Amino acid sequence: MTISTSQSFLDESRKRAKQPIYLYTIEDPAGDGVDLNYAGWDTDIVFNGITYQKFPITHDEISENADGELPSTSAQISNISRLIEAYLQAYDLRGKKVTIKMVYANLLDDPDCYVEFSRYIDSYASNVKDVVFTLMSKLSVIGVQVPLTIFSTRRCQHLFKGARCGYAGAETECNRTRARCRVLGNQSRFGAQPGIKGNRSYG
Repeated sequence: MTISTSQSFLDESRKRAKQPIYLYTIEDPAGDGVDLNYAGWDTDIVFNGITYQKFPITHDEISENADGELPSTSAQISNISRLIEAYLQAYDLRGKKVTIKMVYANLLDDPDCYVEFSRYIDSYASNVKDVVFTLMSKLSVIGVQVPLTIFSTRRCQHLFKGARCGYAGAETECNRTRARCRVLGNQSRFGAQPGIKGNRSYG
C-alpha cells in the first residue's frame, strides 16, 4: 500500500528541521562534578555526545544593550516535578555557570555547528510552577577584578603551541581561524567566542 504525504506536512517537517533548539547546562550544581543538561524541546536531544533531557525551560533574549554590554538575562524552568526545587533546598546555586547552546535540528551531527552563551546564577525565585534564575556575567556575580581581555568571535586568541593552544604537532604556523584549527585536529581548544556579537573588551 502506498502512503501519500501531503505537501503541507512535508513543508512543516522541513520548517521544524530548521528551527533552533536551545540546550541548557547547569554546571556541577551539587559539587559532585555532574552537570544538569536540559533541552527546551519536546524530545531528548543528543549533541556532541551529551544527552540533553527534554524539559520545560526557556530564557529571555540575550543581546547587547546600547553601550555594547552583555546585560543580565533570566531562565525559567518548570518546578512541577520539584526536581530543581530539591537542588535549591540542598545547595547554594549562586555563582554556578549556566551555558546555553543554540543548535538546529538538521545539524545535530555537526559538533561545531552551534552558538553558545554563558552566564552565572546571581539569584533565583521559585513558586509551585516555575523557578526563575537571574543570570549575569561572572564579574557581576562574583565581583572579581581581572586584567583587560579581548574576546574575538572569529580568531583564536591563544598563542600558537602555547599552553592554552595545546597543539604539539609538526606544523609551524596557524592563521588562528576555526577552519585551520579543525585541520590541525585541535578545534576543541579554539580560543574564540562565537557567542559574543562583535569583538569586545572586558575587564
